[in-house]
Amino acid sequence: MVKVFISHSTSSDEQTARLRDAIAKGLEERHHTVLLDVRLQEPGRPWQLKLAKFLGECDAALVLVNEAALGSSWVRRESNILHWRKTLHPGMVLVTVLVGGVTAGQLRASELRYLADDDVERVRTWADEEVNRLVGQFPRIRRLWDDAVSAWLDNIGIQLREIKDQSTLARIATELDIPAEEHEELIPGLAPVLLASQMLDTHDVVKLGNAVLVARMGGLERDRVGRLATMILPVWVDRDEARRIVKETDGSIRRVVILNVDSPLIGEQYLARAFCVDIRSYYIAKAAGRPPGDDDPEFYLLDQCEQAVKQAIGLDPDQELDNPEEPRSFGRFFLLLDAKRCDLGIVQRVIAQLHEKIPWMHVLVIPGRDVDVWESWPGSHDEVLVLDPPFEQRHETLVKAVMRRVNDCVRPNDRGAW
Repeated sequence: MVKVFISHSTSSDEQTARLRDAIAKGLEERHHTVLLDVRLQEPGRPWQLKLAKFLGECDAALVLVNEAALGSSWVRRESNILHWRKTLHPGMVLVTVLVGGVTAGQLRASELRYLADDDVERVRTWADEEVNRLVGQFPRIRRLWDDAVSAWLDNIGIQLREIKDQSTLARIATELDIPAEEHEELIPGLAPVLLASQMLDTHDVVKLGNAVLVARMGGLERDRVGRLATMILPVWVDRDEARRIVKETDGSIRRVVILNVDSPLIGEQYLARAFCVDIRSYYIAKAAGRPPGDDDPEFYLLDQCEQAVKQAIGLDPDQELDNPEEPRSFGRFFLLLDAKRCDLGIVQRVIAQLHEKIPWMHVLVIPGRDVDVWESWPGSHDEVLVLDPPFEQRHETLVKAVMRRVNDCVRPNDRGAW
């Protein structure tokens, strides 16, 4: 059966709680399974982890936005995950309902502003007609068997399922700030998906790295530790920033993205976060402009880019790169260009030449933090998306240190002191 999640904040709003229950009843009468947190909250029983599981397994969702929801951290967390899933899987039904006196302006001014881009309904009364109208927004919902976020959760869970020791699962939960009273929910069969859900809501790279290290110390084999690290470490990247690489807030897609950081590794993390580490959805070629001696820097950069692109799309080095056909169902192709030692004027000309030969290619440029992109980019500002991350260079260093530490424990020659 199709599963519909209802997000709400109604503990002090009886009218909205009655609306919530009426909508749930209407959905169930239409043979949908309703996922609702109040049905989990048994006295003395932890419920937050099961709620996280709901967010990953639902096929559709409805967010009730009353005054309380505008300031609710839980509604923000739930709707963040739901909206991210819809961004990557546009067929998902996500309906936002403005309740009572809440206005569209209040929604756009709140931390739930991203919901204003989806289907927004309004109710001012709690009449049966209003309930039926809302329930009618879910007429023919398809099961989301393989949307990117659900697959991401499943793949993380597959790795965690190999951990058999309850104490190791509890230590991972501790690293992820899961309260001790919820650890009893970490039972075989349920623990992997609950921990996976919490990992996708943990944005501290050190905590994510430590969770991986605990898994390794608990006996998870190196290959699985490596896969787990690959899947969860990019979660530190801001979801909304990464999403702009996939699709801009106005629905447009830019083929050139400039990320104002120093390290190409951060660019890889942004791409992984943007596509939920789904290697079917994107693939990368890497190039850098570091001309030796007196070589012409533009010729050198173009040659480096062409050779990297050829290798990624299956051409031999001596084959011409002349409008190759874009592979179907192969994912989005990115050239990750380390341009720290390049003049952006040269970079722009090289990209223009590449796009004449392979127009379906996307480019992620890493110019370094000391470059004023808008002053240095000679082309139209409308042709590029510029991302200015909210973190400083020292955070880049921290991310690289965490990844290096995790990689060290995955290598076959790790010290084995555990």
